[in-house]
Amino acid sequence: MALLDLSLVTRCFTTLLGGRIPTFPDWPAATPLLASAGAPDLVNAAHALSFYLYHVREDAHTKSQEWPVNDAVPQRFRPMGLTLYYVMTPRSNIVDANLRALADQLVMGLALKTMRDLPVIDDTSSVDTNGGPVLLMPATLRGRNNRLRALLQPTPANEAAQYWQAGTNPLRLAAYYEVAATLLEPEEPQTRRGRVLMVGVHSMVRGQPRIESTVNTISFTPPGELDPRAIEISPAEVAYGQTLEIRGADLKGDITTLLLNHRDFAEPLEADAAWSLATNGSRLTVTVQPSIGAQSLVPGIYGAIVRTTARHTLPDGSQRDFDAFSNQSGFAIAPAIVSVTAAGPVLTVTVDGFEPHLLAQGELLMFAGAARLVRVGAGAPGAGEFFTPAAPPAARTTIRFQFPAGTVAGSVLPLRLVVRGAESGPWWETVP
Repeated sequence: MALLDLSLVTRCFTTLLGGRIPTFPDWPAATPLLASAGAPDLVNAAHALSFYLYHVREDAHTKSQEWPVNDAVPQRFRPMGLTLYYVMTPRSNIVDANLRALADQLVMGLALKTMRDLPVIDDTSSVDTNGGPVLLMPATLRGRNNRLRALLQPTPANEAAQYWQAGTNPLRLAAYYEVAATLLEPEEPQTRRGRVLMVGVHSMVRGQPRIESTVNTISFTPPGELDPRAIEISPAEVAYGQTLEIRGADLKGDITTLLLNHRDFAEPLEADAAWSLATNGSRLTVTVQPSIGAQSLVPGIYGAIVRTTARHTLPDGSQRDFDAFSNQSGFAIAPAIVSVTAAGPVLTVTVDGFEPHLLAQGELLMFAGAARLVRVGAGAPGAGEFFTPAAPPAARTTIRFQFPAGTVAGSVLPLRLVVRGAESGPWWETVP
């Protein structure tokens, strides 16, 4: 089993039980069910079911199997098969003892049926719930060839008392399950590779691409000065339409591409032709765009990876591409302030290439001087507040705000926007 978190196994079965049982025709309509991983005596609801992990042991079969590793490999690099033991117990808190027992027996019968109908859970296993099909395995378990097999243990009635306190406490209605990973025998190969008639040796002259830094240059004119200043920033903080420069070594191949990585992406995205990539091997430049294909790039922190492709001719005359990937280096796509206009005490900031109203509360911060402004959901902003309108369409790229109370009229304060960790370039504004 390719996992370390045993709770992921438990979640598979609580999801199965909690989703399937309320769909049976025998289940009382509009009656909620609590399917919990908690201990039986700690679960509390009118209709509740505990699926509690109470014991773990190393699987004897996998322990004795000869795994394909060297004897010199430390024990921590060898897989460990586990068998998990669960007790499944209904627990109702209905006051009437008769109704409480009947509710427990109803839940137990439907739970046993559910576990019998789906004894093996893999990546594709799902359960039909009142809200539609739901995958049973959490995302962190899928794609690792995990198969969970649940077996109902034939526990004799006289041994079941060992799991509960004897004496005045009544026995609990319970079923006992063993859950283990299933090892599948590989299929016999149906084809075989042909004979090797020619051997080709390909020497790679260039090394692995390596990124040393990301850089960009910003220009601005501070208040009270006439000449603009230019500052080189590393790691880069580049707005849409500006040039991102990547410095390093071996950044040029027969084909060179830039890949962008972000936590929102399932996998890195390849910069398209609009990014105008150019490289001489030690310096790679692109023009940052607000999107890659259909994927919008919201300002924030991104990772840059350079992929170089070397194309070689094989002995039979065909060609083969060999890819090499650099390390990942971070940079920021910064939000850009295009203009600021004033209408009385309320000022309107126009931004470039994104819509602030689509950002969540913690993804957009605004500062006037050292003071952080408070975001409001509707209406005209008051002193020290800002608002992100969603209508009309022309206002979706704007932010309305007021300077904090107590700021001196005519003073010049810096404005700063921080979007998902990326800060806008220098901008100063006069307090009306």
